[in-house]
Amino acid sequence: MMAMEISFFVLLATATFVLIPLTVSYQQHLGLEKEILWSTIRGSIQLLLMGYLITWIFSIETGWFLFGLLLLMISIAAHDAAKRGKWLKRSFVFAFAAISFGEAVSLFVWLLFDVVPFRAQYVLPMSGMIIGNTMVITGLSLERLYHEFQHTREQIMGKLALGATIRQASQDLIETAVKASLIPSIDSFKTIGLVHLPGMMTGMIIAGVSPIIAVKYQMIIMLSLMASSVTSALSVSFLCYRYLFRA
Repeated sequence: MMAMEISFFVLLATATFVLIPLTVSYQQHLGLEKEILWSTIRGSIQLLLMGYLITWIFSIETGWFLFGLLLLMISIAAHDAAKRGKWLKRSFVFAFAAISFGEAVSLFVWLLFDVVPFRAQYVLPMSGMIIGNTMVITGLSLERLYHEFQHTREQIMGKLALGATIRQASQDLIETAVKASLIPSIDSFKTIGLVHLPGMMTGMIIAGVSPIIAVKYQMIIMLSLMASSVTSALSVSFLCYRYLFRA
């Protein structure tokens, strides 16, 4: 099945839908107009550039160069996630570590069980889903840690006064932050296949791959996403909670 050609006129016509949230934000004084417009333009340009570069990127055979691209992707994701941890001086370092741990877990399993070969055309698209998801989880974890600490500061200080260690006093804080950051992923997994069909599976089916094979690959991605999400949330929480007492 060949995909239909989409003209630039159709793309521009579709882009007018962005005017709806822009109008609502302006009328309701939400202050989101700049962020919505910038993210839309930036994302579109990035996708357009990637469309032209993808053929060259997928031809990469050198393992070290592919590893370098993965580090670049993680760095960009960490930079974005770190913005939610402004209370933390080295938020980028911790975000980078958490996202790296999440990606490493998935990549290790894929290569160990020979799910995909270590080639750009397989590793980059699948890793992109993992890194993008862990970026969101890491950012949410940083944000929830801070807000939850501010909300429960008195209780935590009371535990410390009674002789608890910082780790013991922060147990409930860490649990709450991790659970809150994982809510989007957990809710999404609950309805997968019922409310929405994942992009990877849908794309493979449209490309003519057997639905059963497409489902198997999507299951691998789904399980990888869950494992990397939990790994990232736990990593950033355990690495950063002590710094809340210095903020």
